[in-house]
Amino acid sequence: MPSQKGRRMPSLKEIVAEMRGHGVILEDIRSQNRATIGAVQATRAALEEKIDQVDRDSKARDGVLEAAIRQNSKDIRKNSKDIRQNTKDIRKNSEDIRKNSDDIRTNSEDIRKNTEDIGTNSEDIRALATRVEALGPLDQRVSALERRSSG
Repeated sequence: MPSQKGRRMPSLKEIVAEMRGHGVILEDIRSQNRATIGAVQATRAALEEKIDQVDRDSKARDGVLEAAIRQNSKDIRKNSKDIRQNTKDIRKNSEDIRKNSDDIRTNSEDIRKNTEDIGTNSEDIRALATRVEALGPLDQRVSALERRSSG
């Protein structure tokens, strides 16, 4: 690298020419910056519009979802109430079934006892029928005696 002493000073024309060259480059850079800024602004506007559209769509969808959630919550509360009532009814039915089962057992025992009693009564009726049949000839003799004594 040459020392500063060994360098010569550029002339004013050279400086101006070099500055003009820099000015062209600066203008080119400014032009590119304006184009970049324009593209960024257009992209920004497009993105903001898309974001706004997504936000509108989301709000509409959120409204629908909120209504569905409210309805589901209402339905769940009603179903919970119905389930509690069904549980209560099932307990009552279970109690009734147990009572009916007890009643059926009692009735079955009563039927067996009545069947035994009917059997016993049938035997008693047969025995009485035999005795009544045996009394038949006696009745005829009494009738004959009564006819003789009145006659």
